[in-house]
Amino acid sequence: MLRPAYIEAATALAREHRLATHLDGARICNAAVTRSASAARSVRGFDSVSVCLSKGLGAPVGSVLCGSHAFIKQALRWRKMLGGGMRQAGILAAAGLYALEHNIARLAEEP
Repeated sequence: MLRPAYIEAATALAREHRLATHLDGARICNAAVTRSASAARSVRGFDSVSVCLSKGLGAPVGSVLCGSHAFIKQALRWRKMLGGGMRQAGILAAAGLYALEHNIARLAEEP
């Protein structure tokens, strides 16, 4: 696990050079619980972050991409152009919502 000071220095350097930053937050909720910090605090300084709903949170599949409105709009366009959409994904979305609402607190129970 990287130290917060290192992450802050790296994202500051990227901003200084006008570079966008992305955090692969596959287990960001696990890290937040381990550090006793909010996920929002853990991703501060990044332009975008992906959060996996199946690793640790118990959803069957899925990830969430977070970022600015303009970034998400562009990401949705690229997803559509590359054929990444899903039909009738509501049941999977419901499982993802359940995981976010009920399973983050349970991460502290992991061995």
